[in-house]
This record gives sequence, C-alpha cells and structure tokens, in this order.
Amino acid sequence: MWKIESRLYLGDYRSGEAALAGAEQVLEPEGKLAPFAGVVSLCPMPLTFDRPPEGPRHRTTEWLRIPIADGGAGEEEFERVLGVVLPFVERRMKHGNVLVHCAAGMSRSVSVVAAWLCSSGLSLDNALEHIASAKTEAMGPPSSPGWLVISPAEEFLACLQRMFGGPSIRPPIAR
Repeated sequence: MWKIESRLYLGDYRSGEAALAGAEQVLEPEGKLAPFAGVVSLCPMPLTFDRPPEGPRHRTTEWLRIPIADGGAGEEEFERVLGVVLPFVERRMKHGNVLVHCAAGMSRSVSVVAAWLCSSGLSLDNALEHIASAKTEAMGPPSSPGWLVISPAEEFLACLQRMFGGPSIRPPIAR
C-alpha cells in the first residue's frame, strides 16, 4: 500500500484485502489512526476461488467494486469507470482515507489515481511521475536501473490523454 497524497492510497490485491479487513492508516490532518473511509476494487474480489469478502469490517468503510480487465474493453469503458470512481473517491476522502487497488497496483489503479490527480490540476506526465516517485520512495531503492513501478495499459493512457491532455504516451521510469 502506497500513500500518494493526503488521504489517497494506491494498492495491490493484498492491500485491498487488508483495507477491507480493517487496516488503519494515519488520517491527516488529525494524526489519528482510522480505518479506510473508501475502498475501490478494480479487480475481482477474490482473485481465486476463495470465499469472497462479505464486506468491509468497519461499518464506516464504503466498498466500490468495479472489476475491469487490465486494458479493459477500451477507452470508452475506462472513461465510464472514471465517471463512477472519481466522484466516489472525492466523496469518501472528505470522511477519511481512500484506497484504490487492483491486482498488482501497476496499471488499473495507477490509471485511476492518475485521473484523480489530473482532475486536481496536475498534468498527466506530472501525475504519473508523482505516483512512480511515491511508490519508489515507499518501496526503497530499485533493485536495478530502469525498474518500472507503474505500467498503465495503453488504452488507459490514451483515455487519460484524451480527457486531460498532454503528450505522454508512456509512463515515466522510476529511478
């Protein structure tokens, strides 16, 4: 689980499981530990044939499930997903921390978080660099030069370019 902004976290499947199970993070600016106010699952829960979670452990946690394939069914599907997810994230961040996760935390969730950052005023390139930097800092030094920590699908990047502008056709490489 990687903190991207105050009250906004990016994660993988295990992060989603932890948030739904009641994991707590520091809530800013209050400085107290609190369960997530919102969890966005962009991958099927569960990924295997395990019993699906019955729902969030805390009654104050809202869970939005929108499983899409990596790359999805194209730009239009991703834009429809953003039309649901971005207002949810904005609304739940007013109440606490929000986690956006997919299976690996590299494409679907990165693309949604980049869209949220762009809607908050960052350029697409700056949003992707901010996410890559936050992940790299949290994960520690890369194991080899050019180690990629984000890898949004081409369809998602094309949709983000169309919606928010910018010349970016590939995510930056975190160093």
